[in-house]
Amino acid sequence: MINLDFLCMKTAQEMIEIEDTPKEKENVVTKGLGVLLENGPYGLILYLETNAKVRIGKHYIKHLIGLCRHAQLKYLVVTAPDNTDFGQVTKWLQDLAVNIDNYLFVKRLWQQTLTYARYHAKALDVDESPAAEVNSR
Repeated sequence: MINLDFLCMKTAQEMIEIEDTPKEKENVVTKGLGVLLENGPYGLILYLETNAKVRIGKHYIKHLIGLCRHAQLKYLVVTAPDNTDFGQVTKWLQDLAVNIDNYLFVKRLWQQTLTYARYHAKALDVDESPAAEVNSR
């Protein structure tokens, strides 16, 4: 049996490890989550590719695609590209969308991952805020 929640949690933690402020990471992931919910996986990839924080966006794409390449998920979805090349990723999403169940599965998987990443970034922001230092004394 596959523990999808664990895979989402692990991926979310890896996503947030990028060097930047917790607030910037949280902003990109929060906006990305909104785009995913409204426009699906393709919309999310477009947003992350064109986001002002391209470095964070590319990092998030790498991990979201990596999640879909996980050995335990290979039989559930079309094999994802092994890089973040925009052309390859969009081609993969087209192939994935042929089967609506697989496409919606990836959407739900990414939704859970981004939700965890958002709260993880928020927790880091709380830990690093001056108020947290005062409260911990």
